[in-house]
Amino acid sequence: MEKIKQNYAFFIQTNLPRVLTQIDRDPDSPTYGCCDRNYWHYKIRDFSSAILQQSGLVLAKLYRLDFPGNPLYQNQAAWDIAAATLDFWEKIQLQDGSFNEYYPHEHGFPPTAFSFYSVCEIYRELGLDQPTILKAFSKTARYLASHIEPQASNQEMASITALYSYSLICPDTTIRPALERKLQRFLSTQSAEGWFPEYGGADFGYQSVCLDMLAEYCHLSHDERVLEPMQRIVEFMQWFVHPDGSIGGEYGSRNTTYFLPFGLELMASRGNAAAIAMRSAIFDRCDQPDYFQNSIDDRYFSHYVLHSFVRAYELPLQKVEHAITLPYQEPGDKYFPESGLLSKTNKQYFAVCSLKKGCLKVFQKDHCVFSDYGYRIQMGKNTTAATNWLDNETHYSFDEKSSQAIMQGRFTKVHLQIASPVAHFGLRMASFLLGNRLIGLLKKKMIFVDKHADVQFERTMIWEEKKILIKDKIQSPEVVTLKSAPPFSLRHVASSKFFAISDAVEREPVVLSHIKNAVIEIEYDMDTGESRIFTAGE
Repeated sequence: MEKIKQNYAFFIQTNLPRVLTQIDRDPDSPTYGCCDRNYWHYKIRDFSSAILQQSGLVLAKLYRLDFPGNPLYQNQAAWDIAAATLDFWEKIQLQDGSFNEYYPHEHGFPPTAFSFYSVCEIYRELGLDQPTILKAFSKTARYLASHIEPQASNQEMASITALYSYSLICPDTTIRPALERKLQRFLSTQSAEGWFPEYGGADFGYQSVCLDMLAEYCHLSHDERVLEPMQRIVEFMQWFVHPDGSIGGEYGSRNTTYFLPFGLELMASRGNAAAIAMRSAIFDRCDQPDYFQNSIDDRYFSHYVLHSFVRAYELPLQKVEHAITLPYQEPGDKYFPESGLLSKTNKQYFAVCSLKKGCLKVFQKDHCVFSDYGYRIQMGKNTTAATNWLDNETHYSFDEKSSQAIMQGRFTKVHLQIASPVAHFGLRMASFLLGNRLIGLLKKKMIFVDKHADVQFERTMIWEEKKILIKDKIQSPEVVTLKSAPPFSLRHVASSKFFAISDAVEREPVVLSHIKNAVIEIEYDMDTGESRIFTAGE
């Protein structure tokens, strides 16, 4: 067995118990086949999150997939539980064919799209013939055919792949035209830089989900129109693979730090050089205890992570016939002005920076040695203002000749939500009265925040051969206390804030109390590994 296959198999076997634990496997239980442990076991939730029903696809695939150490191969219990996850999915379907993820009456697009893809594939894998399930499929297909998710590309692509999988089961003449319209619209949204938008920018974990679903659509349909868009995604993302094999983080639009393998594996199986190089960098160490994706939580293993690894294992390998390098392995710069992202490599370091968010990460060899995420100001109870925010009002520029970037903008003010009985009661009442209209209101409150503090900042970053310089100016009409921001965004993203070893990099913090104006200079020296900080405030 090739090393990459061994790695996938190890990762699957290691994390399979975590996913199986989330499923109600008792055939006498009224919730048999439910994949939401918080609902069926802990009983701390009064509805089941449908997006977790994707777990059943892992079982259905492993039932048929023969590899050393697979405990579910031709295992009848695995077949039965996979079928039960499909039956439970049908039980929790809402009247219009949609599903809930976070609260009752949600009618959410993600749980509908992702769960529908998975249950259609379960149905096909197990060779089922159940009229009641087909009736439920028809309702969900019509829902997805008539709805679009314009802000999260990965979700929209999941709906397209789900509809195609459904069309292989039921040749519904009304679905294919809708699928084609959705696909053409989706492909038209790809940036000239190669990324599909995720809440206003380029994100790396969700870009891998987008690539995963594009690749699955290609795998099922053999529609070669999507090969070129997939190649452009890979060509863009290769610039942001870190020397330690990780990718993404605070510089992405949604701050994610995971990466699904199936899309890369499909491109690698077709001989794509960048995909082969990325696959090696990101997945060669997935059999190691310090592998960066070991910190993904149980929810997302049950979501789309583990079944992507299983599907990647199924694909044929492409032999590598020549050495391939990634951008972090040889000197070079690449600036992407639309996304505001910069990748820079010289003989001393690899750095990646978001000019839109004013943050950066710096690696020497395979370690993150320096990072900076701007500043925060406490504005009152549970309210924080930060520079590290994807703000369309921020002005930024990069001069390649001087290797200097400048960012100017205002602190974004975010009210941090805290769960409480009163808040939950209000959410339930609002969801009952508003249904899925509540989703837009919640996104505006927690994701698309556009409130600003009356505090201006200007940040200049200069990349020298052996040093990185950061020069900041802060201006406020009122007295504030300024402090360095930690490596966590205030923007709510469910699949973010998984632990990364770079979170533990020690940094000398900046704290300036009771100031209106401040000048801060930070210098990181690659030779000594030391930071020097100069501050002046009044």
